[in-house]
Amino acid sequence: MINTNVKISVIVPVYNVEKWLNMCIDSILAQSYKNLEIILVNDGSTDKSKDICDSYSKKDNRVRVLNIKNSGQSVARNIGLKEAKGDYILFIDSDDYISDKAIIEKFINILDSNNYDFIYTSYCRFEDGNEEKITEILPISLTNDEIKNKEGKDILVDLLNKNSFHHAPYLKVCRKEFILNNKLFFREGYYHEDAEWTFKVFYYAKKIFIYDKPWYMRRMRENSTITSRNESAICKKLCDRLIIADDLIKFFEKENASKVIIDDLVRMYWGDLMITRGVKEKDNIKKCTKVIASTKNVLNKSSVKKYLIGNKLIKYLGAKNFINLLKIAGI
Repeated sequence: MINTNVKISVIVPVYNVEKWLNMCIDSILAQSYKNLEIILVNDGSTDKSKDICDSYSKKDNRVRVLNIKNSGQSVARNIGLKEAKGDYILFIDSDDYISDKAIIEKFINILDSNNYDFIYTSYCRFEDGNEEKITEILPISLTNDEIKNKEGKDILVDLLNKNSFHHAPYLKVCRKEFILNNKLFFREGYYHEDAEWTFKVFYYAKKIFIYDKPWYMRRMRENSTITSRNESAICKKLCDRLIIADDLIKFFEKENASKVIIDDLVRMYWGDLMITRGVKEKDNIKKCTKVIASTKNVLNKSSVKKYLIGNKLIKYLGAKNFINLLKIAGI
């Protein structure tokens, strides 16, 4: 028998998503489990998103709207966490939706009866405009029998070895007490803060459950092309990725974590250096070079040396940039 006294807080950061927001909120309100609150954190939207949020809060007292100045998704999530009144936390992106109307009830039943720190789940991808057609299902190549009696740090290694580790916060349903006790908030003002958060969520967890059935529908929107107008944003993403990688490696080395975790961080982040092929403006190149020079912790790993050369990044960076990169790294 499910304990209906348990409350779950569904946190939805909202920014200029008027086209998809109704579908997202409706899918949460349609859940069979009713003891929930929906926290819509309107991150300074300039379209009709705020009006949509307000309309739902007037119709259903389980919907709360928090309006903030535009500060980014990490700030919105942190505010949601601090305001949450539920026993458990679930993040949903405002352009996505839930396909299983009973999924929260299933999650509550699992969490409340077994004292798990969080549930790790899979998800489906679909192309924007074609909600009925799933383009990809991301499974988890690990079972609950395989992780029985293992802590999160060991499960993290298993997932990395099986290529089943995904960063997205919406793939975890967490005990709020676990998040607060370990101060697991998102780094504010940075891109890719979700990766940092997810690595640490796994590392601190003592007990995890895997739910490998489709329920979360991830909308894939077409990315804008690289132009001079948004090149600075691309440069910012790259620099943030390198800074977070460097900090995570320092953290895991201090914790004497498995080499599998550290090597994966190195390969994953440096593999994304291909983004630099789109950075052409001098000021942006200087910014990238400055950050690259400061992240010696990543550059000097033997695993990255093999990865840089073995994966033919010279093809993406160009010979001159590649040589300069090796010089900076002292490789």
